[in-house]
Amino acid sequence: MARRTYSLRDSPFFRLRSKAKLASLLYVSPDKLKKLAEGDQRYFEFTKPKKSGGVRNICAPIGPLKAAQSRIADLLRRVTTPDYLFAPVPGRSYADNAAFHVGARSIRLLDIEDFFPSCTAKKAFWFFHVRMECSPDVAALLTNVVTFKGRLPQGSPCSPILAYLCYIDMWDEISRLVADCSCKLSVYADDLTISGPTVPEAQIWKIKQTLFRHGHRYARAKERSIRDKVAEITGVVLLRTRVVAPNRQHAKIAKVREEISRTNSEAEKRKLESQLRGRIAQMQQIATAGARREFVAEAGS
Repeated sequence: MARRTYSLRDSPFFRLRSKAKLASLLYVSPDKLKKLAEGDQRYFEFTKPKKSGGVRNICAPIGPLKAAQSRIADLLRRVTTPDYLFAPVPGRSYADNAAFHVGARSIRLLDIEDFFPSCTAKKAFWFFHVRMECSPDVAALLTNVVTFKGRLPQGSPCSPILAYLCYIDMWDEISRLVADCSCKLSVYADDLTISGPTVPEAQIWKIKQTLFRHGHRYARAKERSIRDKVAEITGVVLLRTRVVAPNRQHAKIAKVREEISRTNSEAEKRKLESQLRGRIAQMQQIATAGARREFVAEAGS
């Protein structure tokens, strides 16, 4: 069954003026909802190593708060999103994000630095009060439920979709800038990919200024400009006419298969077989995204 989507104005949060109705929408009592919006003991804080080095601060919500945030995320993910957004959008993947740019001669990759910590409670309140037209008290309550220490916490199930919605004005402005130079934009969480016959440097500068004006910074070390060459976008290799898995994916599959053949432990074998299934599923996802893109291209020709 297809997932039902709706516009922002058709969301159950739109023009919500009652805290009691909000509590009912989130399947909790009004008293429980008030407790979930207060205090510093609502999260487990820890650090997680980044692949690129350093650590990422994680704020994992306690069970009842996570359940409420998951409900908020589920309802917000049903809002119809633009074609340029690939995460967090049900039914779209990192492979679809890369395949979207098949055929482009020029690619520009930008990455927003510390994206979630840069998404403020002020912008969350703006989204609920201004864009969703909630009453100030309901907007404030929702803001307290979804933010921690003035930011969207990395570890909350509703932070990914709110990072888009709270800055929907910024994303739409960037989308117009990209369209103005006859290029294509895709957004995968904090990764921006712009592609086209050429990607004007002046337009990239305007995009960076837009990010800066909205309180974000781009990661200089991760910026890439590629022309008439193989590009890797969100972990997928983009060739001129198709997408393929990177060689390291094939190498990892071969390594896991070798480890399976060598182990005598049934528990270890089950663990490795699970890893193998996951890696093969990733390969299939890339192949499916490529086939889907070819179908779209043929249908439009």
